[in-house]
Amino acid sequence: MRFGLKSAFTLLLVLGAAGAFQLGCSDDAATPDDGEGGSSSSSSAIASGGSTTTGSGGGGGSPSSTSASSTSASTTAASSTSASTTAASSTAASTTGSGTGGAGGEEPLGDEIPMEIPTPTNGAGEIRTQTTVLKNAANGGQNVYDFNNQKIGVNNTADCDDGEGQKTVFEVEDGVTVKNLIIAGGLPAGNGIVCKGDCTLDHVYWEDVCEDAATNSKDGATMRINSSIALHSADKIFQHNAKGGSTTIVTNSYIADFGKLWRSCGDCTANGGPRNLILDNVRVDKVKTTVAGANQNYGDTVTITNLYVKGGYNERDDKPKICQEYRAVTDHMGESEKLHGGASQWNTATCHVSKSDIKSW
Repeated sequence: MRFGLKSAFTLLLVLGAAGAFQLGCSDDAATPDDGEGGSSSSSSAIASGGSTTTGSGGGGGSPSSTSASSTSASTTAASSTSASTTAASSTAASTTGSGTGGAGGEEPLGDEIPMEIPTPTNGAGEIRTQTTVLKNAANGGQNVYDFNNQKIGVNNTADCDDGEGQKTVFEVEDGVTVKNLIIAGGLPAGNGIVCKGDCTLDHVYWEDVCEDAATNSKDGATMRINSSIALHSADKIFQHNAKGGSTTIVTNSYIADFGKLWRSCGDCTANGGPRNLILDNVRVDKVKTTVAGANQNYGDTVTITNLYVKGGYNERDDKPKICQEYRAVTDHMGESEKLHGGASQWNTATCHVSKSDIKSW
C-alpha cells in the first residue's frame, strides 16, 4: 500500500512537470498570437516606415519591425509606381484623345448652352506673332485639337473698326475639330478662326470679337459651331463667304451684343451661292441689326428652330430682326440691298423660320 501511494505520488510529480512544460510551450507559442499586437506593431512600423521614407527619421525597433518598415516602404513605392503608371496612362489617354482623335471617332456633341466663358488655364493668355495653321492628319497634323481652355490671340495691329485686313488667329484645315479654346478679346481677336474646309468648333469662346469670330471660306464645306460663346461685335459674328451649297450650323450656343449673328457675303469677289444657315437651340441677347442676313438672289436659306431671345421677340416693332433678305452684289460693286424694307421674313423660300420657333428667356 505504501508502495502504491509512493508510485501515485511519483506519477503526480511527472504529470505536474509535463503540465509545466506544456504551459511553457504555450507562452512561447503566444508570439504568433500577439498577432493583434503584432498588427499594431506592424501598423506602427508601417507608419514609421512612412516617416522614414519622407526623411523624418524614425526610431530603432526589432528586426521584424525593420522588416515591416522595409516592406511598407516597398509597398508605398509600389503604390506610388502604380499611381504614377495610372497617371501616365491617364495622361496618355488624354493626349491621344486630344491629339489625333483616335480611331473611335469624335465624341457626340452635347446639347448644353454655356453661359459663361471659363477661366483660362494659361493665365493672362498667349498672344502669337502670326496665324496658327491647324493641319489635319492627312497633312501631318491632327484631326482634333483640344486646347484645354487656353486663351490665345494674335499680334494683330489692324483696328477692329477698319473693315478688312486683320490677322487671322487660327486657320483650320478640312476635317479638323477645335475644342475648348478661348480667343483673346479685342485687337488680339483679329479675324478670328477661318475654316478652309469642313470644321467643327466645339466649346470655343470669343471674349470680344474683333472683325469676325469665325469664317466659312471653302465652297461646299460645312462649318459647325457647338456649345460656344461669342460676345461683343460691332458687326458680324459668323461670316459666310463659301459658295456651292456650303453650310454654317450653330447649335447650343450663346451669342450676345452683336450686329449680325450670321451674314452671307453681300459683295464678295465672284459672289454667288447658295449659302445655308442652320440655327438650333441658341440664346441671343442685345441684337443690334439682325440674327441672320441671307442673299435671296443667290438662293441662300436660313433655317431657325428654338431661338431664345433675351426678353422675347417684339412682334409689333419687329425687334430684334430675325431673318432679313438681301439682294447681294458681286466684286465689291456697291452695297447689297435690304429687301422688304428690312423687315423680318417668315416662312419664305429664303427664311425658313416660324414665329413659334422664337422663344423668350
